[in-house]
Amino acid sequence: MYPMIAQKIFVPLQERLKRKPTFRLLRELAETERLSEGDLRALQLARLRELLEYARREVPYYRRCFDKAKIQPAELKSLRDFASIPYLDKETIRARGEELRPEARRAGVQRMSTGGSTGTPVAVYVDRERAAFTDAARMRAQSWFGIVPGAREIALWGSPIELGRQDRLRGMRDRLINSRFLAAFNMGEREMADYAATIRRYRPEKMYGYASAFYLLAEYLRGRSWAPPAELKVIFVTAEPLYDFQRDAVERVFGCAVAVEYGARDAGLMANQCPAGGLHIPAEGMLIEIDAPDATGLGEIVATNFFSRAMPIIRYRTGDMGRLIEGTCACGRALPRLESVEGRRTDFLVTPSGRLLHALAVIYPLRECASIKRFQVVQEAIDRIIVRVVGNPSSKDIHELSQKLQSTVGAGIKITIDCVAEIPSAASGKYRYVISPAADEAIKNLGAKPMSAAV
Repeated sequence: MYPMIAQKIFVPLQERLKRKPTFRLLRELAETERLSEGDLRALQLARLRELLEYARREVPYYRRCFDKAKIQPAELKSLRDFASIPYLDKETIRARGEELRPEARRAGVQRMSTGGSTGTPVAVYVDRERAAFTDAARMRAQSWFGIVPGAREIALWGSPIELGRQDRLRGMRDRLINSRFLAAFNMGEREMADYAATIRRYRPEKMYGYASAFYLLAEYLRGRSWAPPAELKVIFVTAEPLYDFQRDAVERVFGCAVAVEYGARDAGLMANQCPAGGLHIPAEGMLIEIDAPDATGLGEIVATNFFSRAMPIIRYRTGDMGRLIEGTCACGRALPRLESVEGRRTDFLVTPSGRLLHALAVIYPLRECASIKRFQVVQEAIDRIIVRVVGNPSSKDIHELSQKLQSTVGAGIKITIDCVAEIPSAASGKYRYVISPAADEAIKNLGAKPMSAAV
């Protein structure tokens, strides 16, 4: 499909048929992204009041919470004033899901489940307006790289297209809006060779998908006689942390910019990276706080989604760890920024003394071992770590690696290295280098600390 036809006809038609105000919101976002910091905060405060008033009026769970805390949304004077509202977490949604829905049910509501890659899945309810804001914020961020709606796209994503009628119709729709799908859940050498040929033949302007899947494809293509299409401008990666070594490999092989999109099905779209490197929060619809920040500002990301009327998401603990950053981005936009998203709580390791270690602390020594092709670190308990490796490491390699890892994590933790034939990705296509339920529990129990500035 010609991009201009997709842009002018089929993409807007799709949104109209879904009754989503996507392009109205996109026009608004094009204006508000250039507001001053003060005007953005005033807009956030007004929308926060609206959400809280709605939640108190319509949602039984929040009506009780606000009455108990004596919260009057109309009296909210600043973005810090709603800290008395209790956190929302996955356990509460599972236990009180129906109480979190408005008594007057909204039209066009869909039930969405998280992937459950780090625990039991969580189901939230999303209406057309929240879905439209997510799409509009994504389109705005893509426009920063010169990408218009309807530009040729390849998605390297997790769910395979089945052979049912609904999926065939979805495939036809994707062709009309210039989108193609490559399955990230099955990436053997034959599949990656086919994907490389498809990318060359289709000539996308953008690609979108898992960071680990693009890194794996880049490693496969590195050193082969393959050149990226000249039309490719940017690869948007999401759903997983993007490590520097992954970014370097993908940028080198595909010859284009790599930008992070940070979001979650339960919380919504929380940040998009601009060409200058700023990880901007779509402040018109999202308020981000950092809970219990350490000396470096690192803490759990807490999200409030202003467009979450079908199930209000207010002060929601995402389970992700990150930092905020002050000041204006080099791109000139006053939209607030996350300095980084370090991964989920379970992507860290914890020592018996309570020290937290970033995943990269163990990833780098493992990557330096040339005889290891793939690996995964699992902290089964606070004093026990299993490292699964694929490859042909010698006994000397294993001994040296054990020493490096032991030095990194310190005494009191037993490290076992197991050589295995394969380490499968999750059913969704995501791949996790480090898994630590022990760290998740330790971070949850850090104790209450003052919140950082909300933005």
